[in-house]
Amino acid sequence: MEGFSLTDIFLYLLLLVALGLGWGLGRRARFNSTSKSSRPYRNLPAKDYFIGLNYLLNDEPDDAIDIFMDALEVNSGTLETHMALGTLLRRRGKVDRSIAVYQDLLGQNGFSNVEMNKIKINLVQSYIAAGLLDRAENLLEELRQEKGGIKVEALMHSANVYQIEKDWLEGVKVLTELLRVCAPKKRLKYQNLASHFYCELAEETLAKEHLSRTREFLQLASGMDKNNVRVSMLRGNLEDRCGNYSQAIKSYLQVKKQDSGFIADVFYPLVKCYQKAGKEKSLKKFIEASIKEETNITVLLGLAEYLQQEQGDQAARTFILEQLNRKPSLRLLLQSMNYGALFPDNEKGADDLASKNGAQLPQRVLAEYIESKAQYQCVNCGFELKSLHWLCPSCSHWGTVKHVKGILGE
Repeated sequence: MEGFSLTDIFLYLLLLVALGLGWGLGRRARFNSTSKSSRPYRNLPAKDYFIGLNYLLNDEPDDAIDIFMDALEVNSGTLETHMALGTLLRRRGKVDRSIAVYQDLLGQNGFSNVEMNKIKINLVQSYIAAGLLDRAENLLEELRQEKGGIKVEALMHSANVYQIEKDWLEGVKVLTELLRVCAPKKRLKYQNLASHFYCELAEETLAKEHLSRTREFLQLASGMDKNNVRVSMLRGNLEDRCGNYSQAIKSYLQVKKQDSGFIADVFYPLVKCYQKAGKEKSLKKFIEASIKEETNITVLLGLAEYLQQEQGDQAARTFILEQLNRKPSLRLLLQSMNYGALFPDNEKGADDLASKNGAQLPQRVLAEYIESKAQYQCVNCGFELKSLHWLCPSCSHWGTVKHVKGILGE
């Protein structure tokens, strides 16, 4: 079917199977005589079934859903089918209609407590999709009083709501409770999530210069996930601000052990901390080791800048050309061109100056091209970004955004 993804087609096939089963089950399962219905329901006749199927095959799923919804009886045997229709509406962006489906189901009698909870969880998802977060919160507070799997689901959705609202403090409270009741295999996932929530709180307090509170949040973040590289980066920043340069250096060096790709994000502050601490010998040792071992382009550029300041332009130029020969990179190429322009002959006339400006045109073009390209990419969904985001804007996974690798990146 043109315009449909494989997921949609698969969902429609499942829907047809569910409807077929619902039709058969609906012939045997009826509401008891005390059941009150807001509208008459009946078994799904073959005529309506095939009309709906015809709409579906003719790429008119909304009309097909209307047929099925109006004709299919509501009872325990057909509940899964109705919830599947609600899910389908939500995925197609028809969140108002999806909400109406679940609210209508909640108004029916004859469902068990377990079935009612399933309806409520689906309604919560539709509320979230519609941006009705206050309604979702109210329903989730009710569901969190339950026991078993429904409580776990409610806590998971609550964490998602607080994440959307950026209410990190309430989020960590929910995650702490979730960690007590979730399956052991899920603990690492929720610990990582809680660690990032604490990091968000740490960033907020750091921006307000509440340094002692920041330290507390970072300690809690580390307790949740000791391998979270974000914690080390923030702790290095905090210790630097507090004047604890040795501790800052230790935290920044920890970054390389946890995820070497992020050394690029702390290289410059790390060098400055060495200098502010007066540890020139340690800095020299770090620089020498980095020159021999480092392959990260951002760090190589930083090393070239350091060599330029300490040893002069020629040393930096030689280093960049050596690295460019060892590891082809457009960013290294641009820097080598820039260093090549560091030795103008001031005796030259205007014509030569114009010629020089013309020669610099490729540098400007290359610089603009590099600037237009993403420097980071989510390893989970492939979404590209120009700056570091700890939460991927596309797939909403934490800690999956990394430096782009290849000739343009690291």
